Amino acid sequence: MENQQGKKTLNPKHMLIQVMEQGVLKVNVRLPFFLVKMGLKFGRMAANANHTGSGDKALEYLKDVDLDAVLQSLDNGELSLPLLLVDVDEPENNTHVTLLLE
Repeated sequence: MENQQGKKTLNPKHMLIQVMEQGVLKVNVRLPFFLVKMGLKFGRMAANANHTGSGDKALEYLKDVDLDAVLQSLDNGELSLPLLLVDVDEPENNTHVTLLLE
């Protein structure tokens, strides 16, 4: 598939999630990207719905996630794969979390 400039478009295939605790890899999950997109879509719909529950605060964060902007930047060549989306280090808990598009 090519974009308007005739360049091959970059479509992520996976999202890699890694969590290190105390220097030990605790989570190493590779999700198909179409599932990530679908989950964000449904999460945004739930965040926009007016209902109460324990996950409401977490769903609020999804309102501002603009995955389309990331995909557009990949398509335009402004970003490239692999793309590090999240890199969080919590020294007080000795935890490190990364999210990577591949």
